[in-house]
Amino acid sequence: MDFRLISPVACICLFPLLFIVTANVAGFEVSLDTNPPAVEFGDSLEVICRTTCPDPTVTVEYKPGIHSNRTNGTGWFTDYIPSVQEWDFTVPCSVICKSDHFKLKEAKKVVTVYNRELNITSPPEVLEINKTYSLECTGPRVYPNNKLILTWLRGSEIVQSNSTGEPGSPDEDNRLQNVFSFTASTSDDRQEYTCLAEVDLGSNTTKPIANSSVTLQTYYFPDPPRILDQGPIEVKQEVTLTCEVPNVYPAEKMRVRWSQQGGELNSVTTTNSNTVQATTVWVPQEIGLMEVVCTADFEEYPSVPAKNDSVYIAVYAFSAPEIQVPCTFEGNLVNITCSVFNVSGELELRLKNRTDILVNESSNTGLTIYHPVDAQAKLDGQQYICEAELKLHSKTTPIVKQQNATLRVLYAPIEAPVSKEQEDWIEGKSQTLTCHAEGNPAPRVSWSKDGKILSREKLHIPSVQLGHGGQYICTAINKYGSINVSLNAIILYKPRNTTITMSVNNKTVSGSPVSVSKGDEVIMTCDSNANPSATFEWEDPSNANNVETDPPEVLRIPHATSEHHGIYKCTATNRYGTEERDMDLRVGAGIVEAVIGILVFIVVVLPVALLLYWYCTVHKSGRYVVQNNLLISDGIELAENVPLNNVSNNCE
Repeated sequence: MDFRLISPVACICLFPLLFIVTANVAGFEVSLDTNPPAVEFGDSLEVICRTTCPDPTVTVEYKPGIHSNRTNGTGWFTDYIPSVQEWDFTVPCSVICKSDHFKLKEAKKVVTVYNRELNITSPPEVLEINKTYSLECTGPRVYPNNKLILTWLRGSEIVQSNSTGEPGSPDEDNRLQNVFSFTASTSDDRQEYTCLAEVDLGSNTTKPIANSSVTLQTYYFPDPPRILDQGPIEVKQEVTLTCEVPNVYPAEKMRVRWSQQGGELNSVTTTNSNTVQATTVWVPQEIGLMEVVCTADFEEYPSVPAKNDSVYIAVYAFSAPEIQVPCTFEGNLVNITCSVFNVSGELELRLKNRTDILVNESSNTGLTIYHPVDAQAKLDGQQYICEAELKLHSKTTPIVKQQNATLRVLYAPIEAPVSKEQEDWIEGKSQTLTCHAEGNPAPRVSWSKDGKILSREKLHIPSVQLGHGGQYICTAINKYGSINVSLNAIILYKPRNTTITMSVNNKTVSGSPVSVSKGDEVIMTCDSNANPSATFEWEDPSNANNVETDPPEVLRIPHATSEHHGIYKCTATNRYGTEERDMDLRVGAGIVEAVIGILVFIVVVLPVALLLYWYCTVHKSGRYVVQNNLLISDGIELAENVPLNNVSNNCE
């Protein structure tokens, strides 16, 4: 709360009004105020005493040594103290009112005196996360002591307030303390904490008199750095070493360094979330166990102790093995050589064919081993491995180096197997022939048919036709010889050129339709060109009545009858298709039946025909309507004198 000093002139102007108001009130009042309400030791103070008594006698008694400058008027006075030098500053104001039977009234006030000496015990330079720390604040000297309030603020948030209910002694410098304990976290990094000192002015009003702040820094570094697994290293060979520090905060302030024999190595640091990695490229110059050290610390926080990890790395000398496999002709005897030079340690040298060990020897220095081989065509392309194993000491895995070589045997072509796209040669389908020749150097391959070269390497026929049948020859040749492989192509196709041959009474007839007489023997033979051979089926109008089909391609009618009259169909079939042919057979009457027919015609049919003709031309017949309501039926002769009306006159 703000307080303003009332000037003497204002007091003079206000006093008559107060007097008028209080003069009519029974008794009188005395009030005492100070400006400011709480005073810093050594500052000035103004004391104001007022009364409603119209004829007062005012007495103010300070401790010895306190001097004031006083101004006064009717019912009031003001003392001005230039410098407060006492902690116990009590102001008594006594008033004797003559008009109220010389009654005595007093007003007394203990003025709060303070200084601004606020002290914070500094925390560590940097706080470790998850550990508990205390912030200690010692307040200024205040009397009475119970007027002081000490508060810790985290930013603008109150975290802890402290005060005392005892006024204490003005002669004792018993200062209030506020100790705030907390567990450090990442949120405390760069966080400001403030200790605020206030004096209590009453009526829920305080006056800030001093404050002091501290900004915290936090870190987290629980684990030492860890050098990632690193096996033995070959001398004067470049290798990358990696060191990792997990769970670091703040990771960007972590410094990780590599060193070897007291000398720092150039390193590159990378940060990923809360993990820091440092890599260095190292080229060892000496053989033996070499110690390398990884050190991690916070350069900005010298109080945080550094942590390190070290490892001994075996540095060795081990040149790659050498293998020599000569190129030779078939039938020669050659040596395969496997060698190792410049090695430090226990060496085992092996010459292997795939996984089979051919030769195996040990040494502590350079070593050469041999293996004789009788060069054969089947060994061409054989892989040989020269494998060297170096054992350093029991704690390290042996180091293995290999060198491979291929045996090359020069020989004439020995094989030329043929592969086909389709197993069968089918008319209309595609076909591809491939000849796989073996030889060294690789043979040249060509295809020929009937002495004519058709293709190199592969022979492709987009659509097989009958003319593609025959013998194909694959020729494989290199400078050491040649080989021929033949292939006979047989074309498979569906039935074609299907024909039906007919004989009547053992005489061959041609054309269609074919007329036969009843009783004739008829033989039909079906033939077709196909590969594989076709099978035959007949379809005849008699439904196989008095018909023989054995063998299937032959249909025999021993005695033709009218039921054998019709179209005969032959179907030729194999697994690639079918073809049909038909024959029209007509069966007529025999000689006896013909003679009998002529006689019947002359004796019966011809006379009847002549009679009908005569009758139709001589007589009239028809339907008539009888006059006078008489009905006469057709074919009845008409009576005389009966008039007739002709309705129709037909001759059929």
